Parts: sequence; structure tokens; C-alpha cells
Amino acid sequence: MTLMLGLMAAASGVAAPAVEEAMLPVAYGVVQQADIRVPISDSVRAATWDELGVTLDRPVPVRLACIILVPSGGPGNCVPASLVPPDQERVDWDKILEASHKAGRSASRVDAALFKAAARRVKTLRLFPGDQNMLFSIRFFEEVVAPSDARPPFAAASEPALTTRNATFAEPLDGQLLQMLYPAIAMRYSVNAQVRLTCDVGSDLKLLCRDHGTVMSDPAEVPGYTAQLMEDLRFATYQLASTVKLQPETTDGQDVVGRQFRFIVRWALPQN
Repeated sequence: MTLMLGLMAAASGVAAPAVEEAMLPVAYGVVQQADIRVPISDSVRAATWDELGVTLDRPVPVRLACIILVPSGGPGNCVPASLVPPDQERVDWDKILEASHKAGRSASRVDAALFKAAARRVKTLRLFPGDQNMLFSIRFFEEVVAPSDARPPFAAASEPALTTRNATFAEPLDGQLLQMLYPAIAMRYSVNAQVRLTCDVGSDLKLLCRDHGTVMSDPAEVPGYTAQLMEDLRFATYQLASTVKLQPETTDGQDVVGRQFRFIVRWALPQN
């Protein structure tokens, strides 16, 4: 038996926010941990480290400015923070995006790889929802890409994985988190999906996911965005898993630390 998590999410998200008003409010100052409802998980950091594609022997901070869908707290398109002019209440986001595209074409291979990794990570976190009368805002982030992000690759254990049949959560899942983490691109294209993962149970009783798992979606493809959809669904599931903590023992009294936990998450739009 596996864990089946059903999600009923309000279909108000967008893959890359379509901003009707290009002049967007800016909140200067880097987002702090106290602002973040769901931080970037070790699972997401490890996955993006695996695909970094350049050699890095030290931590490198990357500063970004990202558009935020305020009601859900989800970051969207990110640009180098240096492209946002200082001390302005509002900025022309279209011009900043255009400048970002130009800067990307001339960036070094290392700088491009670091920015891509940081942007992919930041997109998976969720801020505490802000002013519900505001749809979009610009926020600043600093993400450190470092060799310490690396984790061992996934390897299936010889011992059968735990499931909800023999392991229990320390606390119930928060339904609000399910809605917040639903990938924007999936909502935009009305995608229902099922993600199957096997994750390692750490000494803190939390889950580290190194398994790429199996992602099944309906529709199976979104022209031009299928790869992004698959990654976003997998990373959203990693983020959800990072909020899970297990009870220290199975239902028959065995320790769960060091075991693997297998589950299924079903991301489903509401039926009208």
C-alpha cells in the first residue's frame, strides 16, 4: 500500500506569470527565512547540483530578483538582482526581462550554470502569502550553490520500503501546503499528475528524495513545456516530501531511521 495524496487546488496559477501591468511593486531587501513557508529542500538542492554541469570547489552566492504570485507565495521568472534598478517603488518588469535575456547571451558558462541552478531552486520555495489585494510583486533572494549540496545518488535498499501501511506521519499533512506547492505550469495547462517516489528516512525522521521516480501526467505532453512540467512536478513532490516527518517506529515497533519510504502523490485539479 502506498500513500495517495489528493490535491484540490484553485486553478489560478500560471507557468510564467502573464503580467498585464508591467510596472510592478518592488520589496527591496533579501527574503529572510522568517518570510519562507516552505524552504528549498535538500532534495531539490542535490538534484540541481547533480545537473550543474560545471566544476565548483567553494560556495557561491547567487542574488536573484523574482516575480512573486502573492496569493500563493510562489516565485516565477527570476533575473539577476543587479538588473533591478534601486530605490524605485515600481519597476518595468518587461524591460528587466529583456535585459535579462541579453545578459544571459553574454554570460560565462559558469555564471549561466550558477544562475540556472539558483533560479530552479528558488522557484520551488513558497513564501507566506502576502497582501491578498496584490497579485504580483518583485522580491529578492540569495541562494548559495555549494559542493555541500551534493548527496549520494539514489540506490534502492535491499529491505522493502516502508509505506503508510507500516509507517505513520508525526503530524498530518497541511492541505494549504498542497495548494501552495501545486506547480503553476500544471495549473495553467490543466494537468493532472501522479508522482511515485522512494525517499530515504534520515536521522531527523524527515525524507531526502534522490529518486527521480515516475511521473505520469494527463495530458502526457505540453508542447514546448513538457520537460519543465515533468521537472516541476518532481520538484514539487520533493518539496512536499520535505515537510513530512515520520514517527520513529513502524506499527510493529521497528526503527524507521535509515529505511526508505515509498509513496505516491496525485496532483489533481478540482472538478467543477
